[in-house]
Amino acid sequence: MANFWEVVKFVLRTFPVMVTDLRYILILGVVFLLVYRQHRKILIYEKRMFGLVRIQPFIETCTAMVYGIVGGLVATALFVALGISLTDTGIAYLWITSLILMLIHPRFLCFSYAGGLISLSSILLGYPQLNVPSVMALVAILHLVEAFLIAINGYHNASPMYIKHPNGKVVGGFTLQKSWPVPFIALLGIAILETSIDIQSFPMPDWWPIFKPGGAIPANHTIVYVLFPIVAALGYSDFAITSLPKEKARWSAGTLFLFSAALLSLAVLGNHYPRTAILAALFSPLGHELVIYFGQKREKSKSPVFSCDDGVMVLAVYPNSPAEKMGLKTGDVIRGINGTPIPDLPTLMNEMSPWLIDPVFEVENAFHSPKRRTIAFKGKVPPLGLIPTPNPNQGIYVQIKESPVKLWLRRFRTKRK
Repeated sequence: MANFWEVVKFVLRTFPVMVTDLRYILILGVVFLLVYRQHRKILIYEKRMFGLVRIQPFIETCTAMVYGIVGGLVATALFVALGISLTDTGIAYLWITSLILMLIHPRFLCFSYAGGLISLSSILLGYPQLNVPSVMALVAILHLVEAFLIAINGYHNASPMYIKHPNGKVVGGFTLQKSWPVPFIALLGIAILETSIDIQSFPMPDWWPIFKPGGAIPANHTIVYVLFPIVAALGYSDFAITSLPKEKARWSAGTLFLFSAALLSLAVLGNHYPRTAILAALFSPLGHELVIYFGQKREKSKSPVFSCDDGVMVLAVYPNSPAEKMGLKTGDVIRGINGTPIPDLPTLMNEMSPWLIDPVFEVENAFHSPKRRTIAFKGKVPPLGLIPTPNPNQGIYVQIKESPVKLWLRRFRTKRK
């Protein structure tokens, strides 16, 4: 136990050293700019779609960095506890393969696809030479951290949108797009002469590492694990039209956690029984594709909740607007103003024209309690400052694209016919 705490202290002391390394700062800065660029795109989209300036990209990126540091601590703990060495994972092959796959479709940038392909190539063709269980464990840990970040931050500031549902109706919904710079510390296993060990080291338990180093160790050499700082960029992209963003993000995090836990279990199995390593290599891309498939199927099969045939449903509210100050929130349905029934958006506009002083709103909400309430606002409206769910004739909307794998399979079946 004493050695364990010494390792923990040593790892924690390494984190501050990372920010003094110019090369590491430059890499972290590049990742920070990429995440900032994505938040900037979200700002431009919302401004064009709704005239809404809701987020501050720099603040959002700094917030993502804070969450990413927390995720990095989780990743560091898992890498060190399991003893996974980047020397055995072929990290360069992972990056190159991921970039090539990204040219086919941006979604394939994920390591689950690249890791599965290079692992299968290593098993079946003997190239590249790498430790397949360690590769699969690396992919599993990064997805575990991603699931953790999605659960705690994936739903914050979800972007409102109008989307065409498979049933043909244009409904309201949210895009959930997040990216996190994740600085963490991994291990590098280095074979050195036993007589040349003069660095600060800590003896580890006999069972450690769980993932043994690949390849033969030269005579009179021993494996020493050194700490190596890395920056990863983890991302999450999804949409919510059948549930609130928080519920959807938690569901996505749960399914991704199950995938990651199953992949890590298969990696451990392959580490003890090398012939079973192919199971993890196959499960990595196929399991990840199933996670995406079930997520999309859930949204397409369930009924949309952000649509309303009677009343005006609130999809989102503008910051510092009368709607926000009076407590209107996503899912609220405005049923009446000053005792007048409100069946649709034109009626709402007419009732507020040219303006109302100190209006009283009758509101219902199926998501929050109390279900029905009365809101009195002290002031003048309009502007009210809300984004309503779309009307049936909404002309601008987002179309859900088919999965590239599903699209290829459909084209293949069409050609065979």
